[in-house]
Amino acid sequence: MTSRLIIAGLSALLLSGCATDGVREPDAASRMRVAAVAESHGQMDVALSMYGAAAAQEPDNAQAQMRLAGALTRAGNHAQAEQVLAAAVQRRPHERAMVVQLARLRLRSGQAGEALTLFDRVLAGDSRSVEALDGRGVALDLMGRHPEAQESYRRAQVLAPNSVSVANNLGLSLLLDNRPDEARAVLEPLARRPDATERVTANYGIALAATGDVVAARTVLGEAGGDVAALGEAFRGGNRQIIEVTPSDRRS
Repeated sequence: MTSRLIIAGLSALLLSGCATDGVREPDAASRMRVAAVAESHGQMDVALSMYGAAAAQEPDNAQAQMRLAGALTRAGNHAQAEQVLAAAVQRRPHERAMVVQLARLRLRSGQAGEALTLFDRVLAGDSRSVEALDGRGVALDLMGRHPEAQESYRRAQVLAPNSVSVANNLGLSLLLDNRPDEARAVLEPLARRPDATERVTANYGIALAATGDVVAARTVLGEAGGDVAALGEAFRGGNRQIIEVTPSDRRS
């Protein structure tokens, strides 16, 4: 049986009710389950349709709104995802997970100031939110407020000492703050971890180049690093626009 037939069968089950009850409206949870299966099989149009129906059916269901926004983001519809979450947050302003997701979307659309306000709103209610502390740091870095960003990352590290995302963002912040030796010390153990991502490895390579260790940087970055010596010189000369700070990318 093909994946499309499986999904079609699941969709049909949504519409079937008990013999005594006739056809009944499927609930949002059922629609979201079918949507998840559809997306896992590459049927994004079906997934978006199901997520959309679930969100419309239960506008105050935070999970339904977040799932729809997450799917829209993965499909590349960032503006629509932001609209969905903004409306949902307006209805439920104290739903912290939803506020964090909206703040991340604001970061990706370049609205660092608005994202910072949202992260601070979450932290006012939960000062131990690692996601909000990490996101707050990214927003501050994008605004050029690197020492404040580093303080936020370090607060997050106390709560989540093994978080690769937080440590990586701290290393980037130190690079942006023209402190490459400190950045290298933070990023090196991350890059040596077996679960190190390409982003972590690339950031470590940039830190090596920024400290003048061209040979090691070339080894780490390979051909993708281009002219490593020029990269290091440009960085030491103040051209730190070569680094892109982004929020961690987590599926909703």
